[in-house]
Amino acid sequence: MKANAAEAVLEKEGVLEITLWERVRGYVIPVLSLAAFTLLWEVVSRSGFIDMRLLPPPSRVFETLFELSGPGTGDRPPYLMIQHTGLTIFRLVVGYLLCVVFCTALGLVLGINQRVYEWVNPIVAFFMPIPSFTLVFVVILWLGLGSKTVIVTVFFGASFPIIYNAAAGVRSAQQKMIWAAQLMGCTRFQVFFKVLLPGAMGYIIAGQKLALGRAWRAVIGGEIFASTSLGLGFMIHDASTFLDTEGMFAAIITVGITGLIMENLLFRYVERYTVERWGMVTAKRL
Repeated sequence: MKANAAEAVLEKEGVLEITLWERVRGYVIPVLSLAAFTLLWEVVSRSGFIDMRLLPPPSRVFETLFELSGPGTGDRPPYLMIQHTGLTIFRLVVGYLLCVVFCTALGLVLGINQRVYEWVNPIVAFFMPIPSFTLVFVVILWLGLGSKTVIVTVFFGASFPIIYNAAAGVRSAQQKMIWAAQLMGCTRFQVFFKVLLPGAMGYIIAGQKLALGRAWRAVIGGEIFASTSLGLGFMIHDASTFLDTEGMFAAIITVGITGLIMENLLFRYVERYTVERWGMVTAKRL
């Protein structure tokens, strides 16, 4: 993703000429790869080596997916998949945005204040490798079942990469640049916003991108254990309980597609803007 953003800046400045294949290969190869995987899945499922009730072919899975996303047929409620997906995204957005605001601020404080860093960093290092869904049951004891528990799980899952990367970004700033800014008469606030924050922006964006993936896994895991009615995680668990493998795989595919779309829509333009705004690629000097 960063390479694509850098290439876009270089091409804009007329430094780099990109052929047609180089323009489209980033889209063509993933499509061909997914098509080959889907075809292999279809062949294996229909070959008889595995019971189709356990591994339904993708043709049936996508048929079920379209039925669940449409006005409803038979005993299926209308737009059920959209309802599940919408509530999952809502829980994700609430937990993730709260995490971005509070944890980015905490990470910046850790990067600026050495004493706070020494006290808090061991706690961050301890909790970072712990999977977020392992604390779902603790949160259930505190808050019960429902969206609150899922949102707290998302917050916990996304928090530590954001804290760690924001702190690392500030601490990576060269001391010579800080001294130079101070010699030029910059105040502490000016040093922070003109030197430290721009230098840490790449770390912050990388941490938030990593945290989004962890938050997406956390919201699905949280819904599997704590949701009572709707959500993609609840749908996967419910379909598995009633041996609805086609519905289960339809929900899993929706999880994958939705995660890819969110990551690309959110961070493609954020990374490109970051590259141009903070001068991470200086095209005119190449």
